[in-house]
Amino acid sequence: MQLSLTLSPLKLAKRLTMGVGFFTFTSILIKIGRFGFHYQKDWTDMFNVDREMNLPTWFSAFMLAFCAWLLGAIASAKQAELEQQKTLTDADNNSPVKYRYFQQWKWLSIIFWLLAFDEVATIHEILIIPDIAKALNLPPFLRSMWVIPGTILVVIFLRKYWKFWLHLPRKTRDHFVLAAFLYIGGALFMEMVGSVVASYYRQQSLIYSLVAIVEEIMEMMGVIVFMYGLLVYIREWQQKIDVEIKIIS
Repeated sequence: MQLSLTLSPLKLAKRLTMGVGFFTFTSILIKIGRFGFHYQKDWTDMFNVDREMNLPTWFSAFMLAFCAWLLGAIASAKQAELEQQKTLTDADNNSPVKYRYFQQWKWLSIIFWLLAFDEVATIHEILIIPDIAKALNLPPFLRSMWVIPGTILVVIFLRKYWKFWLHLPRKTRDHFVLAAFLYIGGALFMEMVGSVVASYYRQQSLIYSLVAIVEEIMEMMGVIVFMYGLLVYIREWQQKIDVEIKIIS
């Protein structure tokens, strides 16, 4: 059995952006209700982007998982291309093998699966240890200590993937850069801004809540841009995505 999946990158990106807009609007209303009118009910947490294990969390997790699936599909196709070229090379010693970077695509897929899992499980929150941050006398912007290993991992990732990024088509490079700017800017930079705001005010304040909303929205928009870039890349590279489903005993 074979399933043919047809997607419009622009239409999908627009619909997902509408979802982000909805959660932004509801989150702002929730904050206004809480800090302006002292309205705080449990049901509001289901639509608040500054909370965990709710609708925005699963929305983000599913987008990350879909990107991971797309990256895995690209990696498999690139590997198949490379194996086919090796077969042709064996038949013709003068035919060079062109490296397709399938390993980089594969590891990107793994990274996005981990990001999707972390979005739900919030493992990185474990590294937010206020007592240790105070004991080390860290500056306010490093009070969320996970940004330190997070920044190191981002630097390592950029060094490892520099040549891979240069290998991509110009349009895809632009999409990936914008996606990285939004996602990393939200996950790391806005987290630092939030730590500074929390040190001067407190976490249970309107200004901190607005910073947290901006952080989450930047992350979600970064994933949408990345997803759009992947779909455009696939469209221009292969025109059609075919997903083959095999059922075995």
